[in-house]
Amino acid sequence: MFTLCASTDTYAVNQVNIIAPSSKGKEPDLTTIKEYVEALGFNSHISEKIYSNNDPFYSNSDEFRASDLVSALIDNDNKIIWCIRGGTGSSRLIPYLERLSNDKKARIAQNKNKKILIGYSDITALHIYLQVKYDWQTLHGTTLEMMVNNFVSESSVEKLKRLILNQQSSIRFNNLKIINDDIKLKNGRLESKIIGGNMILVENSIGTTWQINAKGKILFLEDVRVYPYAIERSLDHLKQAHVFDEVHAVIFGDFINSGNDNLVEVVKERFAKSVNFPVFTVQGIGHGYVNDPLPLNTYATVGVQDEKEGLFFIDVQNVGFMD
Repeated sequence: MFTLCASTDTYAVNQVNIIAPSSKGKEPDLTTIKEYVEALGFNSHISEKIYSNNDPFYSNSDEFRASDLVSALIDNDNKIIWCIRGGTGSSRLIPYLERLSNDKKARIAQNKNKKILIGYSDITALHIYLQVKYDWQTLHGTTLEMMVNNFVSESSVEKLKRLILNQQSSIRFNNLKIINDDIKLKNGRLESKIIGGNMILVENSIGTTWQINAKGKILFLEDVRVYPYAIERSLDHLKQAHVFDEVHAVIFGDFINSGNDNLVEVVKERFAKSVNFPVFTVQGIGHGYVNDPLPLNTYATVGVQDEKEGLFFIDVQNVGFMD
């Protein structure tokens, strides 16, 4: 476990609600997770009944997970909702969110820019829902189970800490590479909101009340254990469902453990040749050991580093906290 020193600085957050909206983690990790969060200088809240042995797939029943999530969304005491892990099951909570009373929906709406959700992978469904329905800004970032088990790099953890402690106003990625270099950025720059996350969860939103809306935005996509032919099939589906209509750009993050890295690159290149917007790749955001945080539904600026080499940077604004 990483050694963390609590700072005496004034934090932009006070309490962290620790939730498990997807798969079940390891019960022995719960104490370590709580200590980890408190070592960062936060108060922590975690339900004593967060895990149940009665469900074969998820951390607990749909009803419990939904109730725990809703409490975190409307609670006035927390400003961070941090997921223990991804896995599967978070999209099953959305019908419960849809059936909330108008009063509870209003309270979630009022918490826009007052609290954030942190997670990735299966948590993408919740990122999209909160963005589509309430215009929340969220953080595509590593989960607590990954952190306490050293499954993510210390550099990625430090970057996430600086964002959630409001110690920097943006994060820069210098390793963007354009695939379809015949498409030029107007004035060498692109400014837009950035959204997205796990590709399969983005695809799963199609046809729902919370379908992702990428018009006029940068769409980020990453995934794990998806074979190249299946990546191409999903991209075809997204294209035919008009998700890419009027998108400003697509950025591919890591697609790890996909069976054949060379064929993954072939899929990306074929996709890039078939569209009329810039398509980039970036390393270090996804499911790998290096999993840097990416603020979502905030403004991003793409600029040229070395046009001859097709290299760009992207500056992404941090999520906003209001008192």
